[in-house]
Order: sequence, then C-alpha cells, then structure tokens
Amino acid sequence: MNDWAKVLQHTKRRVNPYNFATWFRPTRLKGTGNGRLLVRVPTPLFKQRLTETYGELLQAVLQEVGLSGTRLEFLCSEPESAARPSNFDPTNAQQAFKNSSDHQNKPVTIEMIQKRVGWYYGVFPPDLKLRGSSKSIVFPRQVAMYLVKQLTLASLPKIGREFGGKHHTTVLSAIKKIEARRRTDLDLDRTIGRLADSLR
Repeated sequence: MNDWAKVLQHTKRRVNPYNFATWFRPTRLKGTGNGRLLVRVPTPLFKQRLTETYGELLQAVLQEVGLSGTRLEFLCSEPESAARPSNFDPTNAQQAFKNSSDHQNKPVTIEMIQKRVGWYYGVFPPDLKLRGSSKSIVFPRQVAMYLVKQLTLASLPKIGREFGGKHHTTVLSAIKKIEARRRTDLDLDRTIGRLADSLR
C-alpha cells in the first residue's frame, strides 16, 4: 500500500462517505520524494477543495500514518482559471447570484440548479444526467433533484426527464433519501440551505 493509499484509508474513517467518494476517490498518487507527496487530482476545483476544506484534516492524518514531515502537493492538468474563485464562500453565494444579470429577477430553473449543484460538487452538469453513474455523481444528482422539487413546480416525471430519463419513482426515492439525511447530517443540511439560498 502506497503512502497516499494509507492517507485515504485513514481519511475515509473521518469523512462523510459521499464527500469521500466525491473528493478523495478520484485522486491518484503521482509520486513521492524530497519530503513531498504528489497527488493527481481531476481539476483545480478538487485541488482547492482538498486544500481549503480538508487541509487540516489531511495534516492530522499524515501525522497519524507516520508522515508528519511530508508536504502534500495536488497536481492537475487543467489551468487554475477553471477552479472556483479563491474567495468563494457558499454563505456569500446568494449575493453573487443575485448580482449576475442572467439570474436577476428570473425564476429558478432546473438548468440553474444543475449548474449550481455541479459547480459546488465539482461535476459537470451534463454528468448529472448520466445513467449508472459512480457515487461521486449519484449523490450530487440526488441533491439537485431534491432542490428542483423544493424550488420549482416541476413534477416528478418532469424532473426525471431532465436528469437523463429517470423514472419518477427513482426521483421520489432520491428526494426522500436527501430529506432523511438532512435530519441527521448537519453539514448536508447547511449545504443544502446555502445552495437553496443562493438560487432564490
């Protein structure tokens, strides 16, 4: 087992399984040396999230696995401009959206929700419509479906069509899962609240 695999193994115990699947599972060890652990990530957004949101946790895990003197470096092939703005704060997203000309005075649409949720979770909106997707896509899609039901007048069949032709029972199941998790997962509850506020 390589050093990054050890870090992932210990991190998995401390992170929500959906967040782990979204942000950690797609990463790959690129190399080690000179006190550094080089980790390949898919996009600059991953680099930003792993550094800013999980930086302290990863430092603690490094100590836990005997790599306290090691420096983590995340590498990606895409330009940094593709990342979320460095000063992004979900709590301020509502004002940012209200200030944008394409959002102002317009009702919330399914497309807007797909883009917003995709941006937050680091997935492309078209991926939310794929069939048989990985867990890193399934959970953001469930969140998006839930928000569509909460913020629009779309019927379950309509939501299903907009998410890759899902059956309305699949949509209902996704919505119920998110409703149930919101009652026990405070982080998810806050996240959905912020996403909803940013879209209203």
